Amino acid sequence: MSPPRKRSTYKPRRDRREVAIAVLASLAIVLVTATLIWVLRPNKNLGSSETPAITTPATTTTPGESTTTAPVTTTPPDATAAPQP
Repeated sequence: MSPPRKRSTYKPRRDRREVAIAVLASLAIVLVTATLIWVLRPNKNLGSSETPAITTPATTTTPGESTTTAPVTTTPPDATAAPQP
């Protein structure tokens, strides 16, 4: 039997131009993806105020502050009195 072959440890170096193209392509993909996500996002607020602003009432009351008035009694009109023209 023959002895097993030794694996070679030689790795050819990559061309710098090839690496630069790969890096630029990756950056372009990330940039285009981020731009599309930003442009196509839901619920865009473009500065128009289509929804009304939420307002709170200007007056406030505190509990316990109440005024009481005496009950007013009214007398029914006199049925015997002559109607006035």
